[in-house]
Amino acid sequence: MSLPFQCLSRLGRGALFCAAKGCSIQTFDLAATSQPLFSWTHPFLQQTGNANQAKETHEGLDEGEQAGQQPPSKRRKLSFDDVESNVGTGDKQEMLDTPGAPADEKKGQKRCKAKWMTPKPELPFVVLLTATEDGSHVIAVTGQDKTLWVFEHDGKGLLREVSQRAMPKRPCSLALTTDGQTILSADKFGDVYALPLIPQPDTSPESAPAPVPASSQALRGANVFTVHSQRNRRALEDQKRQREANAKRDVPKEGPKFAHEVLLGHVSMLTCVLTTNDSQSRPYIVTADRDEHIRVSRGMPQSHVIETYCLGHASFVTALCNPRSTSDILISGGGDNELFVWDWLAGKLLGTVDLLVHAREVLPDTTKIAVVKLIAYEVENECFIVAICERIPALFVFQLQADNTVLHRETLKLRGNALDIASLDVEEEGLLVAVDVAGDDGEVLAYQRDGNSWAPRQHIQGTADAELEPILSREDLDKVLYTVESLRKTGLDEGDDEGPPEVPGQSSETKQNS
Repeated sequence: MSLPFQCLSRLGRGALFCAAKGCSIQTFDLAATSQPLFSWTHPFLQQTGNANQAKETHEGLDEGEQAGQQPPSKRRKLSFDDVESNVGTGDKQEMLDTPGAPADEKKGQKRCKAKWMTPKPELPFVVLLTATEDGSHVIAVTGQDKTLWVFEHDGKGLLREVSQRAMPKRPCSLALTTDGQTILSADKFGDVYALPLIPQPDTSPESAPAPVPASSQALRGANVFTVHSQRNRRALEDQKRQREANAKRDVPKEGPKFAHEVLLGHVSMLTCVLTTNDSQSRPYIVTADRDEHIRVSRGMPQSHVIETYCLGHASFVTALCNPRSTSDILISGGGDNELFVWDWLAGKLLGTVDLLVHAREVLPDTTKIAVVKLIAYEVENECFIVAICERIPALFVFQLQADNTVLHRETLKLRGNALDIASLDVEEEGLLVAVDVAGDDGEVLAYQRDGNSWAPRQHIQGTADAELEPILSREDLDKVLYTVESLRKTGLDEGDDEGPPEVPGQSSETKQNS
């Protein structure tokens, strides 16, 4: 079936943006055309496509050579009975000569079935996509090979591959430092790595080969030339085996060859990482995990120092948003029924706003929600927050008030589930939504401001190379696209019957029961 766009990112302050579709990345310009300007495809698919093309060409030549001798026989799919009836005489004789022929026949059938039912290899889907603030570089992560890709953008939609780095563990979230020169990569094992945007050649002493020990070292101490009794020889052999076992155990695992640094770690699965500054321009790193924690750490090079925690969620946290105009405010969401508003530097909960009640206006049978992403945009000195939830075909728009309360403004219903959102800094404020519409070849819906609300502007249909685009069933595709709800812990009381924490001074709109 056709693949939707699963990731979006704007390219600088204009109408340019990039979108990931399966194993490819395409760039667009809303001000010019709805057709892609450039497309990059993972080398794995290109190699597979070339191999399939060469195979088809070879088979066509073989059939053409045989065409002059006799017409080619009609191909059909063979059943197990057909395979058994078409076994050659030599193969039958071998089966008869082998003891236990019926068991061997079953083994042969199992081998044949295993060959036909070989599982497809995991495809290198683009799972993360982001760009620097000026749009000069694009960073992407492909999940199957855990590779972090960096592309240079020429400002007109053309991407040029700069580097590819295979990470130790699969990244689950990306962020950039405020200067745009360092990538922060968080993985599901709880670690946050810092990598330079443009890797430099490794000239460290560790990269040099280790010196070979002198041959005379092996003759020091007891050896086969100085030990003569049988018991001492056995003891010498035991010592040798022990030294070899210790040497294998003490050899450190080979890590990445490129420059990388572990900044901080959680004991739980990391879900989101965000960089921000305080009012004095001091950098901080905010991380969220599956165990309901939001940690505020100092920025590099003091990222090992934990400043505070934002505690109050009763389920996993997967989305963080820090508006530019109110950088001291943090909005978070995840598996809870509400969005949380924080004074993140003080670790203080300022309020909550019910999101589940608005999701039920779209799907009345909804009992739980999983927030996929939160973004902020500003219009005429007003700050708005947009949220999307997994398998909910709608956008939820909230407004952040001057008193730090959050009010629901509108719900924009979609034709399919929202997979990602991004905002564009253009004269007419733009909002992009990647929509999973069954049967369509990928769709990005562009909205523009119309007074106090959003109005659809245009649909962007993706183009696909039929020879390179992988073919997946709906079930397999859902396993790739919808992964947030699986973070919910099963068999545990998530506090569904309890309301949000009591916060003094909340309005009736900001605080609602679950």
